[in-house]
Amino acid sequence: MTEFPKDGFSSMLNTASSRQYRASEKRKLTREQNCAAIQAAAWRVFCSIGMDAATVRDIVNLSGVSPGTFYNYFRTKEAIFEVLSQNLFEKIRIETRQAASEATNAEELLFLTYRAYLDLLQSIDGAMAFIGRNQHNVRAQLYRSTTIRGLSANLEEDLRRFIPASILSQHDLMLASSIIIAAGAEAVFHGGRPLAISAPELHEFLTKFMMGGLNAWLVPASQRPG
Repeated sequence: MTEFPKDGFSSMLNTASSRQYRASEKRKLTREQNCAAIQAAAWRVFCSIGMDAATVRDIVNLSGVSPGTFYNYFRTKEAIFEVLSQNLFEKIRIETRQAASEATNAEELLFLTYRAYLDLLQSIDGAMAFIGRNQHNVRAQLYRSTTIRGLSANLEEDLRRFIPASILSQHDLMLASSIIIAAGAEAVFHGGRPLAISAPELHEFLTKFMMGGLNAWLVPASQRPG
């Protein structure tokens, strides 16, 4: 009868498990690196020639991955454009939400939010070119984006701090937040150049423009409930 070491089977399991774990981690890292390379390449292509003019081959050639690898992650160039757009929108949502939390009145809320939004776009390499060369595609992403709906909901909450429901209904508040976001988007589409967008006059203009409309509903701090 053949005898086996008491821990032989356990050792084999541990060894196999360790090897499998290392292989799995390596595959995961490779997948992450491939996906990052594809997205970085697509960003550069879309910034330089736009999504409409771009081809999957352009992205593949720049990324260094094979066409087969590309299609393991994305079925079309439109699919990767959507991912990049939504990632940008999410950064905007996070940055503006943080800025809005510091506001003590409605005018400050608008000013800080618009400034954070415009400064963020200036800080991301290629963001203005990405938006400028893909305006109609970005617009299409904007108005069906769950992230933008989240941004709008955040803005509604922030505005409600200064405009009670007795003054402005929830429906009207939703409409106001949508218009505030749309104005910011249109300012960027219209500007189209980094120097135009970086000018402080732009977020000051947007703030004053919006405040002209909001002033009809604002309640002085002394009259707010609580």
